[in-house]
Amino acid sequence: MEQQDGNSVERLMRYFDSLRRAAPDVDPSALHEASALPGILLLPDQFMYAVDYDRSELFAAQGFERVLGYPDHEVDLRSIFTYIHPDDAPAVTAIVERALRQLFVAPISVLPFSSVMSLDYRIRKANGSYIKMLRQVTVLGVHPNGRAISTLSICKDISNIKQSDRIGWQGCGPGTENMDMSDLLTDHPNVLYRPSPRELDILALLALGKSSKVIAAELDIRVHTVNTHRKNLLQRTGALNSAALIRLAVEHAWVRNSTA
Repeated sequence: MEQQDGNSVERLMRYFDSLRRAAPDVDPSALHEASALPGILLLPDQFMYAVDYDRSELFAAQGFERVLGYPDHEVDLRSIFTYIHPDDAPAVTAIVERALRQLFVAPISVLPFSSVMSLDYRIRKANGSYIKMLRQVTVLGVHPNGRAISTLSICKDISNIKQSDRIGWQGCGPGTENMDMSDLLTDHPNVLYRPSPRELDILALLALGKSSKVIAAELDIRVHTVNTHRKNLLQRTGALNSAALIRLAVEHAWVRNSTA
């Protein structure tokens, strides 16, 4: 059976451990209350888990056996990462570390259930085969000092709609717009940024040749907001300029070819 890149797993576990050591004292009752999971109904192709960062462990896991074949009670934080395809592991590790770095800047501006980080990559089933998985992560609990306590991940088998071995990611919601991934593509060219709905709106208008000022007026947002989105799109996609960004958007069907 193929095994995940051990260096990536150990790197992530060391990172989680550093978060636990750096955590301020938290009242256990406050932690329990802030991390309490609501009732979540999962579809047959979904599974979920929640991570407590102060204890560096999972405190909920559901649907693993149905989708992947691993008993829910046997899944832990380390195994979550050993299931990742070895070719995808280095890039997923890099993305997770950068996303967590954003979460642990105090006070954070990421809002529980309002800000979502999405990743799609390959994950191994108990029978040794791999599926393509979409993982959506949101902050679950926040300490009164503004520090993230826990996150919730809901994962879905998307093998029937995506077979590419490229790793996609997206940040959507308050606090994700300034997520720094500037050096990601240098070491991980197999990563593809997937624009958020607002970024798709801006790309569509850019493809029509409209300026930031016009786009801001049409979308009823500030010019500064438009320019921030444009800057992030260039950084996250690796496009050198707006023309290259539009070509990339057409290539990936994010926008229609305006010359067609």
